[in-house]
Amino acid sequence: MKKGLWLVFLLSLFLVSVSFAAEKTWESQQGEFSGVTLTVLITDPHSAVVESWKPEWEALTGAKVEMVVVPYASLYDKMMTDFITGTGAYDLICWPSTWAGDVMGGEWVIPLDDLMKEYGYPGWDDVAPAIKTVVSWANKVYALPYDGDCHMLYYRKDALENPDYQAKFKEKYGYNYNVPPKSWEEIRDIAEFFTGWDWDNDGENEYGIAFIAQRKTQAMWSYLDIAMQYAAQPGVAPFFDPDTMDPLVNNPGWVKAMEVIQDMTKFAPPGLLSYGYSELRQAFVSGNSAIALDWGDIGIMEQSEEKYGSKVKGLLGYGPLPGAMKTYDFKEKKWVEGYNQVNFLNFGGWIFSISKFSKNQLAAYKFATYFTAPERSILDVCGIHGYTGANPWRLSHFQNIDKWIEGGWGKESVTKYLDTIKTILSDPKAITDLRIPGAAEYYDYLDLYLAQVLSGTAKPEEACNNIYKEWVKITEAQGKEKQLNLYRESLGLPKK
Repeated sequence: MKKGLWLVFLLSLFLVSVSFAAEKTWESQQGEFSGVTLTVLITDPHSAVVESWKPEWEALTGAKVEMVVVPYASLYDKMMTDFITGTGAYDLICWPSTWAGDVMGGEWVIPLDDLMKEYGYPGWDDVAPAIKTVVSWANKVYALPYDGDCHMLYYRKDALENPDYQAKFKEKYGYNYNVPPKSWEEIRDIAEFFTGWDWDNDGENEYGIAFIAQRKTQAMWSYLDIAMQYAAQPGVAPFFDPDTMDPLVNNPGWVKAMEVIQDMTKFAPPGLLSYGYSELRQAFVSGNSAIALDWGDIGIMEQSEEKYGSKVKGLLGYGPLPGAMKTYDFKEKKWVEGYNQVNFLNFGGWIFSISKFSKNQLAAYKFATYFTAPERSILDVCGIHGYTGANPWRLSHFQNIDKWIEGGWGKESVTKYLDTIKTILSDPKAITDLRIPGAAEYYDYLDLYLAQVLSGTAKPEEACNNIYKEWVKITEAQGKEKQLNLYRESLGLPKK
């Protein structure tokens, strides 16, 4: 067992042993925080979760909960400015775990182990193993789990499973595609085939594929979905050489992935470059494309014809990320022919942490444990509370099918949806996202040069070389030796 996984295992045993024994009943906390005002820094749509539960918790404890809701593009700066100035404007912060190196590694948020031991945490043994990893740093828990994030493939069953369309595709391309598609080579042909004609008979022409492409709205994960297949093998992270800390972002695998995503823009709807995550989801459930890649949120929006204008309820299929028919081995410095498929925990999931400058740390902890408890969190992930941005992350979330059906799902659809996500989160060789200090800056430059490729103002190889140069600069600024050891630690490798 890798060192990192072994430490997480030991930590899990410790927390399981104390969580239920130490937990107080909520009824015993009546009026406990009377006069306390908690301030939560958060983005939309996650603010919907706090809005759902704060009236109950305020009535129970006497506390008041206020939210500062900011766009995703400004969240990092808002959070880090408060940390660096020591202002303590926010008690509880909802943030993406890919920033763990800066936030947890920088010790800007408090470790929660003592609070978990004294007050318990409801259902720690119910948390998926991959999620326990993303809330931890250096064998301590620095955040409460809240969201299970991984990209998956969505496809229109009425398009890809149509026998007439399958026959026409084979006539044009000379082979039968898989359902769901298995490779990016297949995706490219399918996307081209379904672009520019009315394959769902609604009187409008549709397109082949849609994905997040707008600068500053998480487009880099659309690219990484592809890069993982051409530049990584299962269990082998492709970001840096773990022996030298040399960025790998301009090797042939990364360049090939950049070529593929640039090619995909030809088969996407007009306005693709304005697609952030909200725009993608709304457009896809409105029925404009045959294929999309996203976190679990499209599945939630699919179910609501009234609220989100969904025209695809019951028409979507689900699958893991497509693989590739070759992969570049950065150790051997050569292409390896043969099918390769990698599950990738994009983003790692949204999590809640308590600022070390908070004057209301216990109240913040108890509020977060209140709404992340099993019986409440299921309502936030299954659709009963609508589109919240939270995806299933507890083992019980995958088992409580009745709640999903209550949230508007059909049994067959939700079973396949949950099986897909559970398989990805349970994969012991799934690659975790970049979590070292500077991750937000590394990804911002990846996002910058990706935007140039998608707009056609830069060539893929040129963009990858520019990303490489910026990543070298960031590493040097952070301290190359320190970054190397932290990167190795994140992979479960010993320090150099």
